[in-house]
Amino acid sequence: MKRPFATVGFTYLAALIAATYFNTDISKIMMIIFLILFLFSLFIRKIRVQKVLPVAFLTVAVALFMYNVFSYVIVKPIEKLNDQDVVISGRICDIPYSAYNRYYYVVETDKVDYPGTNQTMKLRISMSKALDADLYDRISGKVHMFLPNNEASFSSKTYYAAKGIHMLSYLYEYENYQVESESSKPIYYYFLKARQALIEVIRTALPKEQASLAVGVLLGDKYLMEEEVKSDFKEVGISHLLAVSGLHTSVIAALVLAILQATKLPKKWVYLIVCFAVVCFMALTGFSASVARSGIMLIMFYLGKFFYSKADSLNSLGFSAFALTLFNPFAAGDLGLLLSVSATLGIILFNEYFKEKIINLASKIKFGSKIINKLAGTVSLTLASTLATMPVIMLSFGRISLISIVANVLTVFPTMLMMLFVLFFSVLYLIPLLKFVAIPLALFSGILINYVTFCANILAQIPFASVPTNQPMVLFWLACTCILVALSLILYEKYKLLKFSAILSCIILFVGIFSYQIFNRGVTQLAFLDTGNGCSAVISRDGHASVLSCGGDEIKSSQMMNYLNFLNIKSLDFLLISDFEDSTAIYANDVIKKFNPVYVVLPNDPDLIDSKLERNISDSSNAIYFNNKTEIDFWDNVKITAMNFDNQSYIYLTINDVNILINPSGGNAQNLLDKFKFCDILLSNGTLENSNLILSSYGIISADLSVASQNISTVAREKRLPIATAGDGNIIIDFKSGRNISIKRMV
Repeated sequence: MKRPFATVGFTYLAALIAATYFNTDISKIMMIIFLILFLFSLFIRKIRVQKVLPVAFLTVAVALFMYNVFSYVIVKPIEKLNDQDVVISGRICDIPYSAYNRYYYVVETDKVDYPGTNQTMKLRISMSKALDADLYDRISGKVHMFLPNNEASFSSKTYYAAKGIHMLSYLYEYENYQVESESSKPIYYYFLKARQALIEVIRTALPKEQASLAVGVLLGDKYLMEEEVKSDFKEVGISHLLAVSGLHTSVIAALVLAILQATKLPKKWVYLIVCFAVVCFMALTGFSASVARSGIMLIMFYLGKFFYSKADSLNSLGFSAFALTLFNPFAAGDLGLLLSVSATLGIILFNEYFKEKIINLASKIKFGSKIINKLAGTVSLTLASTLATMPVIMLSFGRISLISIVANVLTVFPTMLMMLFVLFFSVLYLIPLLKFVAIPLALFSGILINYVTFCANILAQIPFASVPTNQPMVLFWLACTCILVALSLILYEKYKLLKFSAILSCIILFVGIFSYQIFNRGVTQLAFLDTGNGCSAVISRDGHASVLSCGGDEIKSSQMMNYLNFLNIKSLDFLLISDFEDSTAIYANDVIKKFNPVYVVLPNDPDLIDSKLERNISDSSNAIYFNNKTEIDFWDNVKITAMNFDNQSYIYLTINDVNILINPSGGNAQNLLDKFKFCDILLSNGTLENSNLILSSYGIISADLSVASQNISTVAREKRLPIATAGDGNIIIDFKSGRNISIKRMV
């Protein structure tokens, strides 16, 4: 077997990804199937002699066995704590962060007051105020436990599991809790303090918007970044720049190597110091899976030079993937790791091939060939990594950028240069005598940050800069493409069939896209988004969209933005704000700022309109005020009646011949006129009094799981078919013709 680590590593990782994507029951069945295949392969001499298939079958079986063992031994006992109040004691083991007016601490417990569960676990604790505590200080108190959301295959649950966190909690701050200083600190404490110091310096030296991006690029800390910036980066396909990975680690290693080579140190010492610097950078970034993967590869590469041996890239990549998931099978759910591994694999397999093709193309062009030759390396790297990461991006984000190659060519080098400037000035800023040198470097960093954000923002405005990929048609195309590429590589050497496979893949994609557009043309779609306890409703047809309500939990704002991006919406026809409650209008400012609605319809109540909302409306939209009631007709088949009285709002919506009553923020059904009490679909957040007076066939509850579970029996008793968002995804209703509708869920 030519590359044993590559075979074992990639197979092991692929099996864990499958286990993460599905569930433990399916993984058990798969484990048994592959164990049988392994035993069967031992009896066929031709397969046994080649070794690849038996090793691959056994590797899959072992990987799935390890996943199930970790699930039952570690995760299942912890999940018993779900929705329980327990007293815990442990040490703060990571840098705290703040978001949405809450403070979050990761604590490694050594005592959990609950029988039959693990005493040692990593736990994220949230609270309303910051603790007066240092890293690795002890905290003890009463907390309420709950599981992370698991609304999709790659969800917040898999994200936290990859970090070793299987339970979230919030502290009962009104009860007694204690914070105690600990004098003994582990070595890792000093790396965390160094990371903390760098973050503070960057935030001191740069404006808030620039500092948040600088910290995100250098250290992977994205908590303070504006949603609009993150959305732009995602839209144009450069969000990988915000996840510290192989690219960042390679730049740091190359910088250290260049500095050391300028000295008279022996080469062997240089390579060892570079390995040490890579380990330090891994610790500085919190040993994230993507950085650890690239760090292991670089260490193997430089150790190979130290021992005068040449490292095999595929073997090194396979070994690092295996090493990272051996003791934490849930690391396969870390999107940073998956993107890092797939991008590196693409570069290893296709970079030289693409570079050669680009150079050959440049030789046939009379004008601009020199420029193309200089850009050949960057374009080939971007193209190879983009194609390799495409399946991961499609399955995890549900979108893929069509201009990512252009965006990467324009931004990757400036971003890496900016990262070095940020690193230099933040280190120099900590040295009092050299602080004056840090100021101009901070200025150059700011210029580069502005350039990168400007490029991302401009490119994101291009129509169809990215397209949704969570339609069954796209997944079918992805599966066909993977099969075609695999067959072309297996059946013929030197990529002879790749060109034919690419052409056939494009034909399948465009036929699928056009057929989807034809079948869905003229269909009006109403979406109730899974934004927690509140109502976010979007109506769309043929590339146009309007928002009827934009409320919910503060931390769920990305759901609204992601859905409008999914529809490729750049500007809204109108935004309806029926009242100013958080359950109705908490995202209003963000929606106006990003999607520039032509009209904003809102109640004429100056006392409730905050200055920020008024300013955003005046900057980008036309305001239409109403007193108690307003009617809106559009698209020839939609009529909306918005009512607001007693600071409660009701929206009566007619699409084709179907009537929908939306009650986003509570109220009393007795206050409605009789004609509005008859509808086909009733949506509320579970707080509508006397809802039994409403006659409807369907009852949709827009709330989290705890609230929805309390109200779903009431909906059933009122003889409605109950449907709830409840953390399981958006509810989409398609209106085709007459009273024909279809209801589906989109995660």
